[in-house]
Formats: sequence, structure tokens, C-alpha cells
Amino acid sequence: MQTPYDAALRALDREMDALTQVIAASSARLGEARMLHHALIDKIVDEARLAAADSRLIGDPYLAHARGERERRGAEAETAAVELDLLRQRAARQYAAIRAVESAADQFRANVRQADDRQQQAMVDDIAAARFARLRRLHQATPR
Repeated sequence: MQTPYDAALRALDREMDALTQVIAASSARLGEARMLHHALIDKIVDEARLAAADSRLIGDPYLAHARGERERRGAEAETAAVELDLLRQRAARQYAAIRAVESAADQFRANVRQADDRQQQAMVDDIAAARFARLRRLHQATPR
């Protein structure tokens, strides 16, 4: 049954689908940022160990650069985590809006069914009353 809420529900569903795709992309960015951050941590540890083992290697400039890159990747991961959290909160609000519109549509359908049921009952009552009146007239018209 069509309701006045169907168009709004379709629009909310489309928005939710788009939001789901944005969340998936944001989650992928977060995973990549965390992976790169951890890879840099491992690489810094390896390079520091190599520089400590061989006194001829001067790793300070590289390690300083790598540490800066690690901090940047860590900040990117944190930013991506915050963005993902905000998107998830937005999705929760969107889902609540969808549920509210679905509930209103269900209530509309129930009201329409109830009005139809009342109309049908009124028609049956009218038919029964007319039949009763006709039988009563017939019964009163016949001599005893």
C-alpha cells in the first residue's frame, strides 16, 4: 500500500546507502593509515638497530625524517578514526530517522486499514438494519 511517507523513505534509504559507502571508504582509509603507521614503527626499529650495529652508518637524519613521517601517519590515523566515528554517529541518526518514517508509514497503513474495516462494518450494519426493518414491516403487515 502506498503511503505519503514512501518518497521520504526512499530518499532516506538512498542517503543511508551513500553514507554506508562513505563509511566503508573511511574505514579503509583508517586501516591503511594504521597499517602504514605500524609499518613505519617497524622500519624505524629495524633502521635504528642497523645504525646501532654499524658505527659507520649515520642514521640520525633518516631516523628523524622517519619519526616525523610516523607522527604524521599517526595523526592521519587519528583523524581518520575521528572521521569514522562521526560518520557512524551520523549513520545512527540516519537509521533512527528511517525507523521513525517507517513507523509513521506503518501507522498510516494501520489507520487506513482501520478506516476500511469501520466502513465495511458500517455497511454490514446498514444491510443488517435494513433487513431487520424490512422483516419487521413484513411481520407487522401480515395479519395475525
